[in-house]
Amino acid sequence: MKYITVPVNTSAMKRLDYDDCVDGDLIELTLNEYNYADLLKSNVINQLNTELGINIDDYEDEKIINIDKLIIAKNIIENSIISNKSEVLIQLLIQVDNAIKYKTGLFFYF
Repeated sequence: MKYITVPVNTSAMKRLDYDDCVDGDLIELTLNEYNYADLLKSNVINQLNTELGINIDDYEDEKIINIDKLIIAKNIIENSIISNKSEVLIQLLIQVDNAIKYKTGLFFYF
């Protein structure tokens, strides 16, 4: 399984760094192999990697914690949803919106 996680506050984000989270700290999106395949097929991961200078990939952990980068990520995902209304893209957009709302970040555990 692969996870895309959003801490609900900065304290939760610090606990996440130490793998010491408590119930309610995280909003998690769990991707099964089919969701993950749809996400890769959408090319959003490649676009995020290129535009944000990050490396979301298999066996890698990555994060987007800068508000400006989260907004860029949101725009990339919204543009992709226009041509591909995949459920996983909609769920990813919700996660980005949560990260912006809580002023935390988006954490990829692939």
